[in-house]
Formats: sequence, structure tokens, C-alpha cells
Amino acid sequence: MSPDSFSQTGPVASAPGFMSGVERARPTPGSPRRKPGDLHRIALLCLPGIIAAAFAGCGPRGPERFQLAGTVTFAGKPVPSGLIRFEPDASRGNHGPVGYAAIKDGRYTTDTKGCKGALEGPLVVFMTGGPAPDPKVEMPTMWFCDYASSITLEPKGGAATFDFDVPTSASAR
Repeated sequence: MSPDSFSQTGPVASAPGFMSGVERARPTPGSPRRKPGDLHRIALLCLPGIIAAAFAGCGPRGPERFQLAGTVTFAGKPVPSGLIRFEPDASRGNHGPVGYAAIKDGRYTTDTKGCKGALEGPLVVFMTGGPAPDPKVEMPTMWFCDYASSITLEPKGGAATFDFDVPTSASAR
């Protein structure tokens, strides 16, 4: 029996060449064959499911964030430069992503490009601050690092305002 002939007793024939000794299925005469348009029909039937799966991932991601703004002072004077981050207080049952903002000239806002708002509820606020950036100084000395304070964010529309005065006892050593 040649490899191109069909067996009337079964759909399996020996394969020639590199597949010798391996059997492969062959259609019997009269069995349905896939037509060129079948693949397009299958794709069209699957398309609504693919589109639905793609849009299922769209929309807001994660918990709602709220904007914060305010001032940061050190020993009563505006902090020229620094960072502030708002971490959900896990010890008080709050969990989720961290909010953050840059401190510039004693002010911060999470409503700036590159910053993220905070979650509502109890938060631990960590602040690091120091002198204004100087291109001649590679690594400036910070006045205070990771000074911690606790707040509870209860949004009422618009940005919530929190002002912080870091005491001199928090100075970096």
C-alpha cells in the first residue's frame, strides 16, 4: 500500500521517510475535510469572546485613591526638598498601595504628575527632607529621614489638607 492511498479498512497507514515506523491518521474517502473558509468562521465565532476578555481588564485598577496636599516644616521653617509617602496603617486594619509626593519649598500635593494619591482610612505618613538640590553636591545631607506621623484620611470631596511640623528631635544623625 502506498502512503498516498487510503485504506478501506481503517484510517491509519504507515508514513514514508523520516516518519517510517510511525503511524499517522489519514482521512477515509468521504470523510469531511476542512475547507479554507472554516478557519475564518471559527475566528469569527471566537471574536466576541476575545473582545469580551480584553475589555474585562479595562476600567479602574485597585482601590480608590484620594488627593492630599499641605505643608511640611522642620523646626517651624518650610522644608526646601524631600519626599512624603502615605502607607496604609496595617496595625489599624488598613491595607493597600502606598501614596506619595515630592516636597518642594515646604509644600506637597499628590495631584502632580508622577505622584499617587492615598487610600482612605488610617495612614502612617513617612517624611524625608533636606536642603534644596544643589548640582555641585552629589549626595546632600538630609535634615530628617523617615520621620513618621499618623493620620486618618476621611475624604469629603477635593484634596484633603494635612500640614506637618517635623520637630528638631527627628534630625538625621
